Amino acid sequence: HNKKVNFNKEQQQVFNGLYELLKKDEFDKALLFGVTGSGKTAVYLSLCEKCLECSKNAIIMVPEISLTPQLLNIFYNRFGDMVAIFHSGLSMGERFDEWKRVNEKKARIAIGTRSAVFAPMDNIGLIVIDEEQESSYKSDMTPRFNARDAAEFRARYNNALLLLASATPSITTFAKAKSGQFKLFKLDKRYGNSILPDV
Repeated sequence: HNKKVNFNKEQQQVFNGLYELLKKDEFDKALLFGVTGSGKTAVYLSLCEKCLECSKNAIIMVPEISLTPQLLNIFYNRFGDMVAIFHSGLSMGERFDEWKRVNEKKARIAIGTRSAVFAPMDNIGLIVIDEEQESSYKSDMTPRFNARDAAEFRARYNNALLLLASATPSITTFAKAKSGQFKLFKLDKRYGNSILPDV
């Protein structure tokens, strides 16, 4: 589909480091701590591309509020029918259609809210949890579950890379990254020349 992503130097270094983890073919956990507008999505896209090249599948989870048509378009433009969508705005029929496309291996990238963690995939190489601090990853409806815990279980089971990402990581995740339980990657600069507002 579209041409290669143009990374800035910082993104390229982060991507290279994460790609090394992805290539290892064993379970690992990383935190991508990137300021708003630093180009985290471009990093996910390129990691997904590498996954597909290695005949692996990927799950990208975002909170309900972040699942914008714009984000979906970015993935569709890059991967077309390889993408399946999971979120609460779909009808039961649409949900089943997407589930079936993944189950029949027609779609190899599942993107969506917390329910995407249950996409019927095997051979997963990458699971991304964007805005990992968001409370919407916990379901308080029966059956109650925490999509982050489910993601970690699936990543471990598939020898995949679990990538948590945020501009404002939860204190728990950041502490774990500081203590070495997660590999820590940082994007401190905004992509292009946009400037962060003073708050």
